[in-house]
Amino acid sequence: MSVRFPIFAITHIHTDASNGHASEMDAMISGALKAILGEDTRASWSECFTKVDRLVDLIQNRRHRPAIGIITVTDHMNVRSHRIPDALLRAAAQEPRLAASAEINTVEKDIDGVYRRAPEVLVYGGSDPVEGPYGPHYGLSQQIIDDIFANCRAPGLKQVRTSLVLGHCAALGLACALAHPFDGHFLSLEATLDLISQARYIETVNGGFPAVSTRILEDLISFQNRVVSGWRMSAQTVARYPLAKVLEERIVAQGRSMLHPWGGSDAHSHNFSRVVNRFLAFAPSPTAGDLFEAMLKKEVIDHLIDGTFSVQGRPGTSLSVVDDVVRIVLRNIWANRPHILDSPGHAWSIMTKAHRVVRGELGRRATRQDGLVQEAAVKIDFNQVLRSMRPPHRLDIHQARQLDQTDLPSPLVLPSYLLDAHHEAKHRSYEIN
Repeated sequence: MSVRFPIFAITHIHTDASNGHASEMDAMISGALKAILGEDTRASWSECFTKVDRLVDLIQNRRHRPAIGIITVTDHMNVRSHRIPDALLRAAAQEPRLAASAEINTVEKDIDGVYRRAPEVLVYGGSDPVEGPYGPHYGLSQQIIDDIFANCRAPGLKQVRTSLVLGHCAALGLACALAHPFDGHFLSLEATLDLISQARYIETVNGGFPAVSTRILEDLISFQNRVVSGWRMSAQTVARYPLAKVLEERIVAQGRSMLHPWGGSDAHSHNFSRVVNRFLAFAPSPTAGDLFEAMLKKEVIDHLIDGTFSVQGRPGTSLSVVDDVVRIVLRNIWANRPHILDSPGHAWSIMTKAHRVVRGELGRRATRQDGLVQEAAVKIDFNQVLRSMRPPHRLDIHQARQLDQTDLPSPLVLPSYLLDAHHEAKHRSYEIN
């Protein structure tokens, strides 16, 4: 048996390249600054102050606990701003454990035919390095990013469509994940669940958002993995939760894959390793490409059995979210001090206004998240749905593999019948009691 090495990877983190037009809150905050300081002010708002060099130091600092072996930098990108910064390209060319990746803002078609803001896609890269201006590096090239924004647009819109980005990544062999899919978007519950069902890697634990949606995302993953493995709901449950039946039928009809829970730090200012993914690698110091290769090429059922990936850390709390906001606001006050020192009142006005805008935006996202969770509890109570599901009468490990041919990972929690099969005999069929 090959030796496996537990490596901790930060797979969702931001640098100062997430500022300016890349930030979804830039327009709101910049408007507040101009209202206070005047239209010609040189003061600016920054969502993140982290430099790439600081993340390189984090990888190379073996005293940090947990020791971080891989970092994928996933700065915000949208139609207004999607350039990979030189600092990241240069650092990634020198450090193979650092990847130039992206968190891409998207829209998706809702059940009423209208395109609405959808969950972001974390696009990581492929198993092989790509060419860059400072040498080969892991992750994405600017050409790949440009192709995504050119070829994945929603019909009649400039924004890229979530499902097209996911399909584009699959076609090009790029590892990707869906970022905190219950937070900060406007899709209906049915469209949200259907989109999550297509994504394969789902960020269930995010350090920047409270844990309101973690349980329902984990239950959705369990539901889809059971359906892919042949489990079905009872007739009574189908009648009570028709939305669950719709989702089950789409999973089967479209041959969708199993899903895998994922974790993201989503740090903008500090506490970078608050959520990491443990990666059982075959080398003591794997590259970012090794992580992406494992995400892309190993069969789902094998990931389930050997636990290649597991989420380490906890979601954010209301207090930690407030802490993030206060830190960012204070850092902005300090960074803009040359433009506001003439009036202490300006500093206070900026701080209160910026705090109000950011808290308002986060509050809107939290309200939207709560609404989706409450609606899900009524329309598709996974606690009841999962309890009603029944497995196929007979299944062996070969059949389980044949049910999912995507070569992509799936959740670490196996249905009991798969665990029993592995412990008894890997290639022997067995009865389900």
